[in-house]
Amino acid sequence: MPSEYVKDLVDHKARVAAYLQSVACDLFRRAAVHDNSKYAPEEFEAYEEAFPELQQYAYGTDEFRAALRKIKPAIAHHYQANDHHPEHFEGGANDMNLIQLLEMLCDWLAASERSQTDFSHGLEMNKERFALSDQLFAILKNTVRTYAPHRLSPDPRTLYPDVLLTEKE
Repeated sequence: MPSEYVKDLVDHKARVAAYLQSVACDLFRRAAVHDNSKYAPEEFEAYEEAFPELQQYAYGTDEFRAALRKIKPAIAHHYQANDHHPEHFEGGANDMNLIQLLEMLCDWLAASERSQTDFSHGLEMNKERFALSDQLFAILKNTVRTYAPHRLSPDPRTLYPDVLLTEKE
């Protein structure tokens, strides 16, 4: 006969598993429908037309922003239809939940693979753009370090640790 502790432990593990399964199901759903609004008439033609120009410029540059302004209605529709963008919310990233933030981070990772802007630099730009707290920024970087470490620029403080020992503060 299992003890009360064992019964409680088994029950607790089952409850945690149920919550995690709910999160996993939402992540699978989000993966399947990510950016489907880009196929909608409100977005498709604008993005199709702007794509070649957008590919010419690095994320965050004045030229890139100018190209985006040309398709402002499509972008506004996209943000309204997709809650993995901070612009979807009145309070920006502060109104997002962890799952929305995770999809946002995955979106940034994937988008950076076709960008002229280094992911680490883009992440820093987005920290400022979306007023991300230091804590949230650290959590995002820790997540990338765990699941896509090759996407982070090396930390110059750890490249040559012996140099740091001789540097004066």
